[in-house]
Amino acid sequence: MSSTPVTLKAVQSEVSARNAKSSEAEVKRCEDLILSYAKQLAKEKDITGIRTLVKSIQNFYDLVGKARASKLIRDIVEFALTVEQGKQEKEEKIDLLKNCIEWATSNKREFLRRSLQARLVRLYNDVREFTEGQKLGQELSKELKKLEDRELLIEVSIEESKCAFNLNNLSKAKTALLTAKTSSNSAFASPQLQAAVDMQSGVLYSAEERDYKTSFSYFYEAFEGYGSIGDKINATGALKYMILCKIMLNETEQVPAMLSTKEVLPYNTSPRIVAIRAMADAFRKRSLKDFMKALEEHKKELVEDKVVAVHSQNLERTMLEKEISRVIEPYSEIELSYIARVIGMTVPPTEKAIARMILDKKLMGSIDQHGDTVVIYPKAGATKQFTRALTTIRELTKTVDVSYSRTKVIK
Repeated sequence: MSSTPVTLKAVQSEVSARNAKSSEAEVKRCEDLILSYAKQLAKEKDITGIRTLVKSIQNFYDLVGKARASKLIRDIVEFALTVEQGKQEKEEKIDLLKNCIEWATSNKREFLRRSLQARLVRLYNDVREFTEGQKLGQELSKELKKLEDRELLIEVSIEESKCAFNLNNLSKAKTALLTAKTSSNSAFASPQLQAAVDMQSGVLYSAEERDYKTSFSYFYEAFEGYGSIGDKINATGALKYMILCKIMLNETEQVPAMLSTKEVLPYNTSPRIVAIRAMADAFRKRSLKDFMKALEEHKKELVEDKVVAVHSQNLERTMLEKEISRVIEPYSEIELSYIARVIGMTVPPTEKAIARMILDKKLMGSIDQHGDTVVIYPKAGATKQFTRALTTIRELTKTVDVSYSRTKVIK
């Protein structure tokens, strides 16, 4: 079957030959042929062909029983969803899942219907149709809570949280994630689901709480969880966000050491890691030019990634401040026009950024409006003379207080 291409006619012939008297080996051979053909169609990116296959073998579903048929349909659907997504493929995937859900509903295959709807919510997230995903996720969550199907409820709640996050509704995202966490604490959750809960927890902590240390811990747990089950794609995503947390914590000097560890080395060549590493390098060099270059060269991984985009404004401001600090560092007084020229900006936004740094006490200095210069004050250090002077003043104060007390007694 693997060497010779399978045809729809061959599959239909095999299916029509099977009946209630067929042996287990014959049924298994037919099942393998169907999956082999579905895999072949997925490689050919023929989602329409997969939809035709699903319809043409419906008699076989009744033959193998509900549980086995449900697994077969889910496997066929998963093959279709591995096809690379252009606009046409996205619509075909959604149509395929909707058709399968309609069939499951009409044939009263309720478990299959719910699992396919859960997969459709995840697909909506993948194709960035977040409003549709949230709507379906909310309806399905209500049903699953009544049925106490905790494992599927965890999966749907995580996807619902992702939809809300991408729609900038952090309150709903937190509520959905809390449902997933509560369900995972009261029932067994697979390593895949637990890692997904940790990943989404890290995303929300970094986005709303700005607690990057806690976020890093969650992303690390997700990285280990995905790594333990061989899910390299999601493990790479968790590692990417771990590096993002290091950037936001201003600890980019730790990134090279982190990426050189044995467990992380296999992921270093991934485009996602290359992109976030370019950003980390720009931060370490305090180079706004390199930062903007990284955003331009890795647009998909840095600009279109919602998790990174949430922090993009803060990242750009921080990089601008780092670049200004780097330029003015050797000087006690420097022209505004020179700073603007070196960092590649005009004078007004440069002056505004420096004024903000002075107000935030990130820069000790002042702007001389008459000379259009920035005056940098020397850092006040606790010198020996300063410390001794304070000690002398303190002792003199004590002496004066004692003398005053004695004078009052004498009087």
